[in-house]
Amino acid sequence: MTISPQAEAVLLLNAWFSKPVKDEPRPLTPSEYGRLAVWMKANKLSPEALLQDEANLERIERWEDRSITRERLQYLLGRSGGLGMALERWERAGLWVMIRTDADYPPLLKQQLRLNAPPVLFGVGNRALLGRGGIAVIGSRDASTIDLEFTKRLAQDIARQGRSIVSGGARGVDEAAMLGALEREGTVIGVIADQLLRAATAARYRRSLMEGNLVLISPFNPEARFDVGNAMARNRYIYCLSDAAVVVATGKGKGGTWSGATENLKHRWVPLWVRADSHEGNESGTSALVRLGAGLLPDGELRVKALLTDASPAPPSGEQPDLFDAPGGPGETAVVRESGESKETPGVSADPQGESASLPEPPEGLDPGPALKQSLYDFFLGKLAVETRDAPQPPDVLKDRLDVCATQLNQWLRRAVAEGRVEKMTKPLRYRIRT
Repeated sequence: MTISPQAEAVLLLNAWFSKPVKDEPRPLTPSEYGRLAVWMKANKLSPEALLQDEANLERIERWEDRSITRERLQYLLGRSGGLGMALERWERAGLWVMIRTDADYPPLLKQQLRLNAPPVLFGVGNRALLGRGGIAVIGSRDASTIDLEFTKRLAQDIARQGRSIVSGGARGVDEAAMLGALEREGTVIGVIADQLLRAATAARYRRSLMEGNLVLISPFNPEARFDVGNAMARNRYIYCLSDAAVVVATGKGKGGTWSGATENLKHRWVPLWVRADSHEGNESGTSALVRLGAGLLPDGELRVKALLTDASPAPPSGEQPDLFDAPGGPGETAVVRESGESKETPGVSADPQGESASLPEPPEGLDPGPALKQSLYDFFLGKLAVETRDAPQPPDVLKDRLDVCATQLNQWLRRAVAEGRVEKMTKPLRYRIRT
């Protein structure tokens, strides 16, 4: 596989090429690379310039970002041998690589996520589909037979109306939606969280890949095994590649489908709809999503155009602060220190109400449900429990995965440690929820 010098540098900075080794410097996260890209542009540097002339790395020393050090960048850029072997394996499986500056990089990802759009996408199939949008159909891995039959019919209706299906390829609703659309010669975008290399050669996808009806992509190493953090992180890409989304079935307050749906409602990326039949029980996950702002799928024959209009009212201006925005405003960041202190960017100060502020009140007469009754702090602890369920995580990883500014993260972590709800570990600094 032949790639440009810029693509080589971006891959070296952002991708794993083999199983991670203990204490090995980690590739940059999307938000870290976004910060680096802004700095490089301001200093008239390009990614390949860091690779071509080590003197350019010395200029990093003048940039105060604790997590992106010259030593870390040197290590990442020195992995050319591992990259070369990985490219050979990926090429044999028919994979391609796309970086954020490529002309056919999905415009919706850049529009919705801006600097947090994934720097690298690995893929197989018809990459032109990535620029067309579509309808996301997502749901539980353990959906009922009734839910799966509904999913198949829904996906085929969407395909007949000329729209792509966007989904995650997981067992259950995701796979039923993708295969249902492909059976009707529809087009599908699959956002894969693990084992893209295996999916690229799977018999169930082979014909559709050859005919140009399918594209499978992943922002993670194509050989990566299942990881809860990756599965949660890819949810945002499913929504941001779509024009609207339908949740067929979800648990209430937990799981990847719930997490992705509530993140979409928070950021208002696309209109979110839930299956009307699954809304009957007051305790269902879809019922809770309706109370948080999702719409019920219209009765009768499906008209895809009707899904593109948001059914929920926009939040009142000035009354609903973004849960994880930096107090100083968009784009301002703070750097987490291992001591737990933070070095604040000018203009960024701690939010004195951040620990106890409540989510906005729902319209009069509407049961707010448990999610709206939580404080932001409790909501944060719930997300922290998911991220640290399998292993403790360092502050910079938590900041990126939870999409929270460093100042607020430090406040909540210190409070949770003092209350005995979170365990603080040192050498290196990590945190995990106490169970």
